[in-house]
Amino acid sequence: MILQNPLRRCAVLGAAALLALAGCSDGGEGGESASEEQAALTELSGRLVEGDRPAYTAEYLIEDSEESVLVAVDPEAGTAAVVVGDRPSLWAGEDAAGIDLWLSQELEGFLPPDETVAAWLSETSADPSASTVFSNTTLAGELADCVEVQGAEDATVGAYEVCVTTVGVIASVSAKVGDTAYTAKLVNYHDGVDAAWIDEITGQGGTANQ
Repeated sequence: MILQNPLRRCAVLGAAALLALAGCSDGGEGGESASEEQAALTELSGRLVEGDRPAYTAEYLIEDSEESVLVAVDPEAGTAAVVVGDRPSLWAGEDAAGIDLWLSQELEGFLPPDETVAAWLSETSADPSASTVFSNTTLAGELADCVEVQGAEDATVGAYEVCVTTVGVIASVSAKVGDTAYTAKLVNYHDGVDAAWIDEITGQGGTANQ
């Protein structure tokens, strides 16, 4: 369980108008709408991998298994934790790139890495066969922009749906990649990582250092 209440903040959706325009049509209808869709996909992709990385704690429900997965990441402090069900794992180190690799390993099969989802979005923006529908939603109190993709013939993943919060955290993902089905949805969120909570679970799980 997340130990703090979510911080409420007034967030401006940087691509809201663009996403609304792009959501009015499917891909391939015309040069102008296709350009809007490409720009919206590029904005979502960049939101995941560019700029300052936030410290956050997020709890996801894996809908096909009802498993709970908690992710806590503080890049500046060099700490991270993943709790799958009641099984905690911890990271403590200085290498931010090491955190990313560790997270991808700990979350394998539950939540794809940010870089992977960003790559899907970039590939979709370059695929004229892709049909895209844009929307926005609120999950766990967080505003998020979403895209549903179908029929992307030249992309690694031809069909998927992903929502990304305004600060660049995956809010939900639904995709089938090989034998892996991703069905994660954000159910609780707050900015930052509770140091007391990290201390509490330190003795419960293994700690990785790079």
